[in-house]
Amino acid sequence: SKVASSVAAGTVLKGINYMKEGSDPIAKEDADYPAWLWTLLTPRPPTSTMEKGSKQRLRRVNRETIRNTNFMKSQ
Repeated sequence: SKVASSVAAGTVLKGINYMKEGSDPIAKEDADYPAWLWTLLTPRPPTSTMEKGSKQRLRRVNRETIRNTNFMKSQ
């Protein structure tokens, strides 16, 4: 199923602008955004289902290890 935008086209997106001189952006039609944008909310497959030794799995495991280590340091 296709994911739809959470706001109607033409809506001013207040608070998103971070530039000192800029203005808040205005939402566009869903078709005006790239297709990959709508895949960002799709959950990633669990690490256990990935091929052992694959580059993607190793990267994800390393990233999770770093994230957990940093979390424990902050406690």
